[in-house]
Amino acid sequence: MKQIYTILLIICFALLSNHYSQAQNTPTSYGVQIGDIDMKHISNRLEVDFSIVMEGVKIRSNQALRITPFVTNGKEMMQLPAVIIDGRRRHIVHERNYNMEESANTYIRHRKKEIQEIDYQTDVPFESWMSKSELILREECISCHDLPLDEALITVAMLNEHDTSASCTSVNMTCKPELAYITPHNTPSGKTQSTDIFFPVNKSNISASFMDNSTQINLLSNYLKQSGTKSIHLMGYASPEGPYTFNESLAAKRAEAVKKHITANSLATDAEITTNSSPADWNEVKRLLSESCIENYLKIIEIIDDNTIALADKNKTIKAKYPVAYDFMLRTWYPKLRKTEITIESTTNIEQAKAQLKSDPSKLSLEDIYIIALTYDKGSREWEEIIIIAVDTYPQSPEARINAANVAMANGNYEQAAAYLKGVPADIPQAMNSRGILAIANGDYPEAMQLFQAAEQAGVSEAAQNIALLKQLMAAEN
Repeated sequence: MKQIYTILLIICFALLSNHYSQAQNTPTSYGVQIGDIDMKHISNRLEVDFSIVMEGVKIRSNQALRITPFVTNGKEMMQLPAVIIDGRRRHIVHERNYNMEESANTYIRHRKKEIQEIDYQTDVPFESWMSKSELILREECISCHDLPLDEALITVAMLNEHDTSASCTSVNMTCKPELAYITPHNTPSGKTQSTDIFFPVNKSNISASFMDNSTQINLLSNYLKQSGTKSIHLMGYASPEGPYTFNESLAAKRAEAVKKHITANSLATDAEITTNSSPADWNEVKRLLSESCIENYLKIIEIIDDNTIALADKNKTIKAKYPVAYDFMLRTWYPKLRKTEITIESTTNIEQAKAQLKSDPSKLSLEDIYIIALTYDKGSREWEEIIIIAVDTYPQSPEARINAANVAMANGNYEQAAAYLKGVPADIPQAMNSRGILAIANGDYPEAMQLFQAAEQAGVSEAAQNIALLKQLMAAEN
């Protein structure tokens, strides 16, 4: 299952009127464009309008995207009618089984080669708690079994009837543009990293050329070279077919093989390594079944969960009752169940890391350096010094160069900032924001507006403040 992603677009109060908030072209996780957003309090009604544009959206024929608007103030919540964007096969099912014309929801059949646009309009009775509320869209990808595969939340508008003050009231740059730094999401308390190493059928020796083990082994080495106290847990698995007792032994040997690889290559001399194993990863099989379109997937899951069937007999029971589905599972899923899962828990000791930063920062990961930086206030002397150490240690890192450019601009050195940004990919949202600030410094307001708008659409909240400031600068010159 895809990792659940949460996207928050914070609208700058300088753009708010007394009754509504607008945001333009907010992209969702699946590429749907939400635009012309308008949330108004008129008379005793709350009106919500926005447009949905679909171009290049990729969903499978047997899946659907469900976009559900909510109005909430954090305590109270009201759900509005949803928009369901159906793949071809899903739409046929809905046409057969539902009266879509009488539904409050809107159903659309997704057409891959067409640009599709709809206007969403609804209104509900206005309630007092809505005076300070947000419009949030929940986007879900729905499987052929009506199960949500993943979910993202998007804050697209804010209604604030009691606060009309702008956050930036001066056009002489006393309100400076907002710098967007890239910093790690995890806190100094620790982080978890994981990878898998795969094995040929009935084997427990590690082969770098098997499947994508070469990449996985490199990831493992890179994870273990990072600083911090580590604990490593190895979970060996076999695939469900084969004699049960043999699989028990095979799974344990696969965990031990990875442990020997780590110790033989001195990858984590100070780490605590624990091993465990299981003859089959039935939880993973159930997950794959739930996301599949196998006709009898629920009945197969019932077999897996049936405590009256011995663990050693579950695989052959599935094979006997559902041979076609079993053949697909054996060929498609089982090879990736023959593995050792590696979970690495690491804790960065801040004081030790700070000492290492002074003596030899090259032994710290870029993430560790940023964790140290986060112990200081952004913009402080210590913060800026650490950001420069990061770019000196990792000069090819786009993240390090963007952050260093921000520090340079904070100190008025725009030439140095431009040098740092040279070669940084143009599609990194924080780089768009930084280049927009450079464009303001160079007097190129149209270029700055284009960059800020692109950064805002990509989810950089600082860009909204910069758009508001830029509009005031442009109005002052006109």
